[in-house]
Amino acid sequence: MNYKEKELIIFDLDGTLADSKAPLDNDMADLIIKLLEVKKVAVISGGMFTQFEKQFLSNLPVSTNLLKNLFLLPTTGTRMYAWKDSGIEKNSTELSAGWHEGYSENISPEDRKNIIKSIEEAWEESDYKLPEHIFGERIEDRESQVTFSALGQEAPLELKKAWDPDKSRRQTIVNILKEKLPHFDVSMGGSTSVDVTMRGVNKAYGVNRLRDFLNISLEKMLFVGDEVIPGGNDFSVKEDGVDCINVSGKGETMEIIKELL
Repeated sequence: MNYKEKELIIFDLDGTLADSKAPLDNDMADLIIKLLEVKKVAVISGGMFTQFEKQFLSNLPVSTNLLKNLFLLPTTGTRMYAWKDSGIEKNSTELSAGWHEGYSENISPEDRKNIIKSIEEAWEESDYKLPEHIFGERIEDRESQVTFSALGQEAPLELKKAWDPDKSRRQTIVNILKEKLPHFDVSMGGSTSVDVTMRGVNKAYGVNRLRDFLNISLEKMLFVGDEVIPGGNDFSVKEDGVDCINVSGKGETMEIIKELL
């Protein structure tokens, strides 16, 4: 299928543009810069804006005149950030030098406490043994999202890939959490993660907010991610009617970008 007429290309980050928590490599960065010259580009992933800065922006040597074509949606689309020259600064506050927050769908503090408690209970009920060594936080309160990472946020990639290769462990935890948290969205993210957001506030929500802000129809968008499968945190975008390509890693993503160029 020819996607060259698409106006907005949306990418997942971990497993799509880069390995989990790994920096953007030079070849991928060069392709994204070239894509920004001809298309609007958005990146939507489960990490916070600080993770986007560390993993993505700091490894993207793009000129500021192209940043107006780049849109960032951290924490699974529960927030959106755009560059100061995009027009977003008129009704927003500046978060980081030049980047402005368009919206933030935060979960109440009380609900976040309940979500954390439910995650701890779900782990106990799953009967999975606690790993001998945890790398960083296992449960992270991101205000608009609560994220559970079985091995910790900073676990080495090889350990993450080995822990739940068929997604069955995370699916067990997701199923338990859906029973405990019926008024929230629960989905798999990353290699060992489970994300909890407000009901209906997911990647599809973020895509629709982009549609309204940029005045670009869903038909003019293309989404590329590694979890465009039932239960994956990219699947809501496909359900919303956006053309999607499921990839197995950054190699396939690079080939797609080359075709778009």
